[in-house]
Amino acid sequence: MSADLARKLHPQERLVLISLESGEATDQAIARETGLPKAAVNKAGLWLKLKGLIEYKDKKEFKISLTQEGRNYAKNGLPEKILLKICEKEPYLNGLRKKVPELTIALAWAKKNGWIEIGKGKITVTKEGRLALSRKNDLEKALETGETHDENIMAQLKARNLVTVTELKEKIFALTPAGREIIPQLASAKEEIGQLTPQDLRTGAWREKDFRPYDINTPVPTAIPAKMHPYTQFINYTRQKLIALGFKEVKGPYVELEFWNSDSLFMPQDHPARGIHDVFRIKNLKKGFVKDTLLLKRVSETHKNGWTTGSAGWGTWNQEQTLSLILRSQTTAVSARTLGAGARYGKFFTIERNFRPDVIDATHSFEFHQAEGIVVGEGMNLRHLLGYLKIFGKEIAGAEQVRFRPGYFPFTEPSVEMDGLVNGKWVELAGSGIFRPEVTQPLGVNVPVLAWGIGFGRLAMIKLGITDMRDLFNHDLEWLKNKRMVY
Repeated sequence: MSADLARKLHPQERLVLISLESGEATDQAIARETGLPKAAVNKAGLWLKLKGLIEYKDKKEFKISLTQEGRNYAKNGLPEKILLKICEKEPYLNGLRKKVPELTIALAWAKKNGWIEIGKGKITVTKEGRLALSRKNDLEKALETGETHDENIMAQLKARNLVTVTELKEKIFALTPAGREIIPQLASAKEEIGQLTPQDLRTGAWREKDFRPYDINTPVPTAIPAKMHPYTQFINYTRQKLIALGFKEVKGPYVELEFWNSDSLFMPQDHPARGIHDVFRIKNLKKGFVKDTLLLKRVSETHKNGWTTGSAGWGTWNQEQTLSLILRSQTTAVSARTLGAGARYGKFFTIERNFRPDVIDATHSFEFHQAEGIVVGEGMNLRHLLGYLKIFGKEIAGAEQVRFRPGYFPFTEPSVEMDGLVNGKWVELAGSGIFRPEVTQPLGVNVPVLAWGIGFGRLAMIKLGITDMRDLFNHDLEWLKNKRMVY
């Protein structure tokens, strides 16, 4: 069997096998020994691995180069170490400002490392700080030698902009028992050709040559075609479904006015959801503007006294606040903009990103997608809304069954939530309702508006079979290659 397999090996496969006779080697070393390009070595290595003659593993190394700042630190010392030395003679902050370069950075890292304590303008060096002064830490060693194998130190060096990092990848090849067994057969195997040349045909030299047989049973590598990110694919699938149902896609800006994000939706200006812990505020103090001053006035009156909606309003209104800029926290702002732009009949949807401060973990993120929309038209009622929700549950979520329950949302009345039986489990799929008059009338709409929103991230996790929300934005190539397509 080994003799037959030896005859069928490509010349490049033979060279790679022979180069491994004395032990394992990297693809770069094999390329130098055989004179083959590195790409040819790796291609031959893949063939040999599929035939069970070699095995290989990937090896990663990091080459680091110091930035100008890194070179300064390597020469003069870390700012936090300089701070520790000077603190022994000058413990007061006021006196340190002229003596310690980059004092802010030094204080931050010394405090983070537990080397100092600060109180009443005075710095006290801790026991850990005195110990740190007596020896070089891993960060200093990395700056001194220009190398480290500790990923945490590497990350810290990069975060502080002290180094640039180049990742070097190599493959380490080694013979399997079957590969060792076949090596002696290579010496006795006759040189054979696998391809005819025009010269062979013209001269008739092909009659004197032996031809290498082709092994049609050789396993082939898995072909991984180009494909969309699974989450992008699911977004596009949902978009196509909604368009097929007669909805028109609308969009809005990420940086939004509080007016469209909250005020036009009749959310009181002192609502907790407008606090710093629930929305991202733009750092500069610039204000936006609303082109339609009459619309702005109607919303203002609705907040103050209900305008002509029959509501008592909230009793307060701050025009400075309504023109503040924030990152959009809900795609309902896009629905409000659509109505404010003159939509009086039709079906509209958006699938967009929103932003809310949150702790990032497997089920939370400060950036997330929502899919929601509105249906505007004379005679629209709750029965129509439930019908749309049922279609969404079956067509988009793939739910086996759906059920409805009363809900609460600040800008709809009545409000309904929908659950779906997906993969044998009941999960919350959508929230919905009919916009209140305090929302629609100031925007110039005098017909019912059905509003709905799909819990898009949660639904995508179910459909993609993942348990960590961060995988929705996964850019790991191996994960992407192996992830199944949903539709």
